[in-house]
Amino acid sequence: MPRYVPKTVREYGRIHLAERLAAHGWQCFIARRSPNEDEVIAGRPEQDVEVRLKFHSQEHSQAVRFYDFDTLDWDWQYLVITTYILDQAPVTYLMSRADVSVDGRMDDEFGGALWLQAEVFSADEFREAWYKLDE
Repeated sequence: MPRYVPKTVREYGRIHLAERLAAHGWQCFIARRSPNEDEVIAGRPEQDVEVRLKFHSQEHSQAVRFYDFDTLDWDWQYLVITTYILDQAPVTYLMSRADVSVDGRMDDEFGGALWLQAEVFSADEFREAWYKLDE
């Protein structure tokens, strides 16, 4: 299998995220925030509901890096991580900001950045947990 550049993985991730949100009754707007970050706003206009998502798409299951300890990189309510995005059956994990912030879930190694390890976010409670968006 050829090695894909991150932009391609991100593009697959955007498409997958939009499809999964639509399947659960959400509309979404995805905008490029910076070269490495996208801003995702999901909503249900008829209910006047809107949530902000931070999302990562990955070829494999690997740790997610946060650069800013205080803000966890920007204002978001839910973290969406899709692993194996280039495979036939990608897996998506959803965590609320409170889920991510639980003591002991993040490692602060490799030069002070925070890391959410794959074994933490891939717990069954977060796998395909689309119901969290309705909480």
